[in-house]
Amino acid sequence: AEGTADGQECARHILFSAHGVPRSYIEAGDPYMEQIKDCVAKISKELPSKEDGVDIHLSYQSRVGPVEWLRPYTDDVIPELGNEKKVKNLVVVPISFVSEHIETLEEIDMEYRELAEENGIVNWKRCPALNTDETFIEDMADMVFEALNEPAQTVTEACVANNVANIELVDESDQRMGIANIAGVGVSDEEFAASTYTRGVL
Repeated sequence: AEGTADGQECARHILFSAHGVPRSYIEAGDPYMEQIKDCVAKISKELPSKEDGVDIHLSYQSRVGPVEWLRPYTDDVIPELGNEKKVKNLVVVPISFVSEHIETLEEIDMEYRELAEENGIVNWKRCPALNTDETFIEDMADMVFEALNEPAQTVTEACVANNVANIELVDESDQRMGIANIAGVGVSDEEFAASTYTRGVL
């Protein structure tokens, strides 16, 4: 029946939708994908399991340009859940977004919700971003305080510390400003030109 999960193994589904990045970033050593997977896994441990009737999925959104980004894409997963798995109840979690903005308020709330409804998902909810949640703000303030007491790092040192390889600085002016050659972080000039979203500038 419409609006129910009759015949489904799991009555409720959770889709963690993270901001995507070009796959070449990950191939260059960017830890982002593993960090997202680890975060989702840790949250999932606190949630009901598949045996309890809750199935959890992970996808990536907001890709732009012709290059390959992290998969699966959110706009591919939603039709698959609705059409193939006959999902009726879906909660979307903006896992890599700390505040509400166009990619939650428009892309998820409007575009993806419409896509879900077109594909048979009738009960749709989205978790809010952290925004000004008290615990989040306190944790961020603690991290800022700790950073103030740490030695300053160059962009290259920061990338090395985060396991990002192939870093180059464009020229002396960029070096003085501490700006890395984004095209050197595992992407070509063409790939960078195809996207306005880069790690560290999100």
